[in-house]
Amino acid sequence: MTAQHTHGCCADKACTDKTCMQLPAGKTCGGCVNFRHCAAFYAHEATDTSCDFFPRRYREAATKEPGNG
Repeated sequence: MTAQHTHGCCADKACTDKTCMQLPAGKTCGGCVNFRHCAAFYAHEATDTSCDFFPRRYREAATKEPGNG
């Protein structure tokens, strides 16, 4: 059994010391609402799969449906 963080870096509390700053499975920085900020100031790439901010600030960007915007 792996130890869970007591500081709660993941909103779902599913992280371990090894996965704390990793984005959810299948997600990349390019899909985050904060991507433009991180790319401009910290040279993050859309394909990055970990967050440099603690606690992790990844939030899924809203997707537009075809014909709605």
